[in-house]
Amino acid sequence: MDLKKLMMDYLAEEGYRPHETPFGIAFKNEGFNFLYFKDEDDEQYFRLMMPAIFEVTEDNEETILRAMNDVNSSIKVVKLYTMDLEDEDGKKDTSVWAAFEILADTTPELTDIVPRSIALLLGARIAFLSRLEEIADH
Repeated sequence: MDLKKLMMDYLAEEGYRPHETPFGIAFKNEGFNFLYFKDEDDEQYFRLMMPAIFEVTEDNEETILRAMNDVNSSIKVVKLYTMDLEDEDGKKDTSVWAAFEILADTTPELTDIVPRSIALLLGARIAFLSRLEEIADH
């Protein structure tokens, strides 16, 4: 099974206009960016991500960690975590990423997995932003 090829074919067939990047397969849905990562060491590992949904700074880091923890404990198979990325000038930016992670069987039905993973990631983003607002209001 080549899950990466299956994913690329599925996304193209569904009209997502996927393209390869150094990070994996990138595509957009509802104006949001998504990335599919292939794990070379685990053919059955399926990870779809929403990158950089919120910027982390020294001022908001504690609040972000609290909101991430709340979301991580309430939404199935979705994890929020911080990711550090460095640009070509060496400047490091930290942001919150949302990940949908499962182990697919040897004949995955991407018509079932992908729409649900996108919906869960979009829901996690909304829940995270809502929780941030609640924490800030207190």
